[in-house]
Amino acid sequence: MNDIEVPKLNTNDTAYVLVEWLAEDGQPLKEGDPVAVVETSKATEELYCEHDGVLHRLVAAPSDCGPGDVVAHLFASDEAVREFLAARPAPAADEAAEGRFTLTEPARVLAEQHGVAPAALAGLGLRVIREADVQRLLASPGAVHTPNRAQRGVAAAVSQSHREIPAAFTAVVVGVDPALAAARELSERTGALIGLPELLVAVLGRLTARFPLCYGTPTAEGTLLLPAAAHVGVTVDVGKGLFAPVVPDAGEQPLAEIAGLLMDFRIKAMREDFRAEDLDGANILLSLNNDDDVLFAQPIVFPGQTCAVALGGVRQEAVFAADGTVAPRSVAVVGLAYDHRFVNGSTAVEFLKAIKVALEAPEGIPDAGDR
Repeated sequence: MNDIEVPKLNTNDTAYVLVEWLAEDGQPLKEGDPVAVVETSKATEELYCEHDGVLHRLVAAPSDCGPGDVVAHLFASDEAVREFLAARPAPAADEAAEGRFTLTEPARVLAEQHGVAPAALAGLGLRVIREADVQRLLASPGAVHTPNRAQRGVAAAVSQSHREIPAAFTAVVVGVDPALAAARELSERTGALIGLPELLVAVLGRLTARFPLCYGTPTAEGTLLLPAAAHVGVTVDVGKGLFAPVVPDAGEQPLAEIAGLLMDFRIKAMREDFRAEDLDGANILLSLNNDDDVLFAQPIVFPGQTCAVALGGVRQEAVFAADGTVAPRSVAVVGLAYDHRFVNGSTAVEFLKAIKVALEAPEGIPDAGDR
């Protein structure tokens, strides 16, 4: 049996997040095969097999991990895996009683699909919880799901928004090949993980002066407090509730700093350890719905703001060139939900057009780090 151990990936980090397994539990692997993706505070890194063998995962994804942690074993055969599982000692009673357990990947997926609370899983008293254990829990009489505090907070904000804000919505299609190319070049140059979300945060940060109404804060008197800067809230959802931490003064932040902040937000969401100051002060929201095959999701306008920008997933479409030939291009839908008491439809469209122009000609996005 050989271990797959998390190496030291970043000198300044003591913890990472295992965000994705690239190989299935029980899959035969060869030396050099990619096996998992680990996220540090600076970038994502792939872990590779150093030996041939049959994979046996020890942790689910996503989960916290650190340098030196063993996240999986590689066995010589399926039979060796079965022998290992059969020979494992019974779960320690004290660990199960304290609620420490490991979810296998199928168990994690099933538990999330049905909203099974961690407390209910801990109540099984098992150190390793498998899919069959979750199925048994779901089949037990009286099983219930209790939303966590973050989910209850989101529900309250959505209800208030629907009750108080006359929102409208408009969307445009943006060709994103230039932005994706610029993001790759910036990532290589700065060492930061820069993508469309980071570029869009930078764009929103630099449009404040042209579209102040889109960044305004409604007052109790029915007026709008105009912004001094763009403080961009960015949605983060890693399966533990929706959070909207804030990139302050986004127009003055270098792209590499924005990328570092968004990475930090994802890690904090994983650990559910946001501080109040991380979540306060946004005057516009960027709702990220950029998973593959998601066209867009219409966001609510958060109370205290006038606009929420939505970014959908990247997809391919065919376009006719000037000579009549057909060529592919990458596109994404960028939408805008806006408070119609303060933002008119024409302003919303001009705002979206400005975002579209910036992403389709990203060389025009000045990086504060280059100033």
